[in-house]
Amino acid sequence: MNISQKRKADLLLFITASGWAMSTIIIKLYTETLPVFHLMFGRYAIALIVLTFMQRNKKQKISKSDWKYGGILGILTFLAFTLAIASLYFTSASKSGFFVAMSVLFVPIVTTILHRHLPNKWITFGVLLSLVGLYLISGMNGGGFNRGDALALLCAFSYTVYILILDRSAKQIDESQLAWMQMLVVTIISAVFMIIFEGINLEGLKAAFLPILVIGVLGTALTNYAQIKAQQHATPESVGLILLGEPLFTLIMAAIILHEKILFKGVIGAVLLLLALVITILKDE
Repeated sequence: MNISQKRKADLLLFITASGWAMSTIIIKLYTETLPVFHLMFGRYAIALIVLTFMQRNKKQKISKSDWKYGGILGILTFLAFTLAIASLYFTSASKSGFFVAMSVLFVPIVTTILHRHLPNKWITFGVLLSLVGLYLISGMNGGGFNRGDALALLCAFSYTVYILILDRSAKQIDESQLAWMQMLVVTIISAVFMIIFEGINLEGLKAAFLPILVIGVLGTALTNYAQIKAQQHATPESVGLILLGEPLFTLIMAAIILHEKILFKGVIGAVLLLLALVITILKDE
């Protein structure tokens, strides 16, 4: 992998992180008016439409092996993002964003176990900085560990598995096709869960159409495609650390838009996470 490919992958991951942060803030604003699976169905149905449009000129057939990866990644996407949205019903946007980012710690640990090798010294240093930063972040709003924080941690576990499987499949399958398959699987599962557990609230979907449209296009279709494209060249460890940009962006947006209280130790934690992010980008080459 050359330096320009690495830089392009970093840029795509930053786009992914900022899109997720924006989605977190918008979803937090609508958690009291629209249930979890309605939000999931709306955002992924729109993302599916966008990616179907992107696929319109492609004639390449999707193999059974591609569908296997697309199906598995779609299920993991559904699980991770459902847990992330559910966490916002019980905790602040800033805390949820940082607990979801615990995949920054889980990915190198799982990778080390699977491949039986230690990550390089800069990745190790970045993980240690991240761990301290996340510890400080956990009490950033003055409260203790709660149900929403636990759901966000479960999301991090799910997303760790997603990153590792995507690392294997992204180099073998066309990025737009893989993204499309994921969107299709998540849309179908979300629709089933919405009908079974929440019923169908068309008025609620209509009332929240504009924010769901923004999340679907910018925070789902674009970010999913960008991450898959990036992981053709980025390592899973660097992906985990670079995506720390999401909670940092979320922290800033939550303070400005949602007026969430941020304690000083939370700011220190954010600085440590930012330092880990910069080290990863400069040294993981």
